[in-house]
Amino acid sequence: MNRKERRVAHKHDRPADARRTKSAGDQIHQLFSEAAAYEQARKFNDAARAYKRVLQLEPDHAQACNNLGRVMQALGKPREASACFARALALMPQLLEQQYAGICATLVALCPPLGGALQQQAAAWPKRLTENELFGNAGLASIAADPLLLCLLQSIQVRDVAFERLLTALRLSLLADAASGKPIPDTVVAFGCALAKQCFINEYVFATTTEEDANLDRLKNTVADALASGPSIAPMRIAVLAMYLPLHALSSAAKLLERQWIPAIEDVLTQQLREPAREQQLRDTIPRLTSIEDEVSRRVQRQYEESPYPRWVNAAGQVQAIPIDQYLREQFPDRGFAALGKTEVLDVLVAGCGTGQIAIASAQKYLGARVLAFDLSISSLCYARRNTPPALAARIEYAQADVLEVASIDRRFDVIDASGVLHHMADPLEGWRILLTLLRPAGFMHLGLYSETGRSDVVAARAFIAERGFGSTPADIRRCRQELLAMSLASVTRFTDFFSTSECRDLLFHVQESRLTIPRIKAFLTQNNLRFLGFEFDAAKASRYRELFAEQGWSASDLDHWHDLETKHADTFSGMYQFWVQKG
Repeated sequence: MNRKERRVAHKHDRPADARRTKSAGDQIHQLFSEAAAYEQARKFNDAARAYKRVLQLEPDHAQACNNLGRVMQALGKPREASACFARALALMPQLLEQQYAGICATLVALCPPLGGALQQQAAAWPKRLTENELFGNAGLASIAADPLLLCLLQSIQVRDVAFERLLTALRLSLLADAASGKPIPDTVVAFGCALAKQCFINEYVFATTTEEDANLDRLKNTVADALASGPSIAPMRIAVLAMYLPLHALSSAAKLLERQWIPAIEDVLTQQLREPAREQQLRDTIPRLTSIEDEVSRRVQRQYEESPYPRWVNAAGQVQAIPIDQYLREQFPDRGFAALGKTEVLDVLVAGCGTGQIAIASAQKYLGARVLAFDLSISSLCYARRNTPPALAARIEYAQADVLEVASIDRRFDVIDASGVLHHMADPLEGWRILLTLLRPAGFMHLGLYSETGRSDVVAARAFIAERGFGSTPADIRRCRQELLAMSLASVTRFTDFFSTSECRDLLFHVQESRLTIPRIKAFLTQNNLRFLGFEFDAAKASRYRELFAEQGWSASDLDHWHDLETKHADTFSGMYQFWVQKG
């Protein structure tokens, strides 16, 4: 029986009434399963047709978009594949965080000229290659319209040195093109706008040269004169300015909004003028729960008022909320704990919420979550509120407060997240004790603490920075990064924080960093009657550690064994200790 006959037979096997009453969800599920089976069998044309039928019924089916991209790639249709992958990332932006390296590898595979340019510029650095040297006669147009590349540039900071250096060189080429006044294709202008948005996201962390700065000043004056006197301005000139400085920093910024622009420029104006203005408008709407009296707290507050952390663009999409008990059982399948049994109302506190990512993630993933998120920095809280999806706004309350004073609020919580705050206190354990007073009996706490062992290269980099006298200004951070990249301390590029200005400041220039060891954490748990549930890793690492502990006959809840492991493998907790505890 051929495929057509099998499909007809399969369709006729079902009674007519069953076909009529079959829900759209069931139909989508069946079509997706058929498409996946075709793909598994390498019947790519059949798989493509089936995935497209899924998307006709449910255009926002992220997995179908992703899989169709994979199929298009297998069929040798890179442009179609790139568009499908970009759509999947628009629907589930969290994949950019979770799978950044794999996405970049896919992008290079789909766009060979980009891969060649990355290699050439990496080999030539610190010389910036020209557009012709990088792409030949085809020029920047050979990559400018790639959907996946455009999606990546506008959605997340690039997080590898080779990509950063290529974009640094392309920015210089586009500066020269804009200054020359020569005609620029629409696709290249659109690429320039995407690069401008990338530079805003990473807060202008790319290196510049003295000559480049002088050329930028001339362009800035040309644009300012045109805005003042009325002549038209080539869109690329606005895009290039936005690649080097935030447009809201221009004295004549408001005049940009008085003119009509192509959609790509309008998007840049929204990012760099309208959204920052909205954050300023929100400043007086943030409640102040406590005073901020402690000197260390005040210094940390000043840093985050100047440099809200972290910068992010899109909240996660298509997240299925589950009960907190289920979440922890999935994280720690071998560890028992007292279930809360809460599915309708779960009171969550996010201490040191910064720009809101953890607060938003908590509201999305825990069933029934109602979140109070506080931070020292009003600038960070305004960024958080502006970026909070409307569907979640009613369930997240943002407020300014200091951990040292927060015991004064008359509220208690089922879950407290303290993964972004204690390591920036003079005494992390004091802050931990205070937060525990707000946790209900049998409540859960998620913590993040810096490892003394795991951050040895960060400590060395901080010592180098102090010795060289670098300040925490954007210009000093840019210069320092380039010096670090030329020496053994380049290992700090393993941190994604290295690739934006405010995050690099948080990583290497922070006014207060405290680090702990596993024995100190264990002692605190014992003293405060806290049950250790386990360290939190991504799925792949968690599986490897479970296998390792099983081979050794160890319990994954035994902190002494974790200490032994970290002693032998210093990079085990190179980011930070991330773990869960339950109040006794």
